[in-house]
Amino acid sequence: MENKKENTSIEYLIKLAAAGACGEAIRLSGLNWGEILQHASEQHMLPLIACAVKDSPALECPDQIREYLLNTMRTSASINMIRRQRIMHLIEEMESAGIHVRLLKGYAISDCYAYPDCRDSVDADLLISVKQEKQTCELFEKHGFKVKLREVTSQHAICQHAKYGMVELHVRLYAELIEDVWFQGMNEDELLKEDEIKRSSDDGTYHTLGNTDHLIFLVLHLLKHFISGGLTIKMMLDIALHFKKNRNTIDSERFWQIMKKLNYSVFVSSVLQIMIEYGSFEVSDFPGMEQVNSENVQLLLDDLIAGGYMGVKQKKERHESGMAYNRQLLLKNKSQGQYSLYMLIWKARTGVKYMFPSIKHLTKEYPITKKHPMSIPFVWVYHVLAFPIRKIRKGVLQRDILVGDESRTDIAQQRMKMFHSLGML
Repeated sequence: MENKKENTSIEYLIKLAAAGACGEAIRLSGLNWGEILQHASEQHMLPLIACAVKDSPALECPDQIREYLLNTMRTSASINMIRRQRIMHLIEEMESAGIHVRLLKGYAISDCYAYPDCRDSVDADLLISVKQEKQTCELFEKHGFKVKLREVTSQHAICQHAKYGMVELHVRLYAELIEDVWFQGMNEDELLKEDEIKRSSDDGTYHTLGNTDHLIFLVLHLLKHFISGGLTIKMMLDIALHFKKNRNTIDSERFWQIMKKLNYSVFVSSVLQIMIEYGSFEVSDFPGMEQVNSENVQLLLDDLIAGGYMGVKQKKERHESGMAYNRQLLLKNKSQGQYSLYMLIWKARTGVKYMFPSIKHLTKEYPITKKHPMSIPFVWVYHVLAFPIRKIRKGVLQRDILVGDESRTDIAQQRMKMFHSLGML
């Protein structure tokens, strides 16, 4: 009974967030605003809830909560607007420097919202050529960004700045393991088939992916987080709004063929069904979607509640379920020994940058080398030998390279059953 009460709150939250995202008035009564605000805060949905409240004068909402939400919306919108302007100026500067940029999700998708500045963006995602990666990182460092260079197996470098926020510099859309295993080796030539789109906004001009390519990216990005962590209402809204707005130009046949090939069509249709049942959407907004059963919809809602935003409430267990999912996919074509060897090589390649650090990073980690430069070669050798030992002692290999099914936690086992129910295995 308690679980059903929680479900009702998350369903109301989705209704309110969808109404706010679409700029539509909504009539609801008898809401438990305490529970809704708790879920909204966890899901970073307060600005969109405020939009729904603003556009719905007939909505039963206490004046104190209404004022709190509107103040939150104003603050959030101001921060998002300023950061978006800065990112657009940064893109213009990159283009002027000869670095071609494509803006992914986030700010590129916010234009699908009735109030773009009320879609919170945690980071900005920029797709560049791998040939221009070094030049771009140097440009970012000149702007005061703290740049964390990507691992060999990663798809992006991570850049942090107090004013710009976090920027992910993508040279690929997906990490190596996800592309090779989870997406069954489907490379970017299959996922990026359309010409890019040039768009203009009040803040500047930018390039982004074609509408079908972008929908595929949004969905596979959601899937990556769902498998290794959890869902977010914002990601589901991004997909629904982009699909609805661009349904006449999206190649829905190609989109669903890819989803079926990857065994994700039931999952995607279930996400869209949630948007239809609890949001401001209709079946006609999503051409080609499958009819799904209510059990799968409920599985996703339960998983959303249990894990919170991106599964943060069950972070360790959900990482385990993601690695268990990864193992099951690899075991379709490999033996246990081949799987272990594949993962061991992957782990070694992922850590090679940290195992063999540059002088700059070595002196940062071992301050003694600054006082005694002659010690650098000895400290470097020590680090190379000590690094893998430290990782093994921390249980990193045991965490990511699984031997069997018996060691899984109950949460990981439940999520694996859910993956099976959704046709993902």
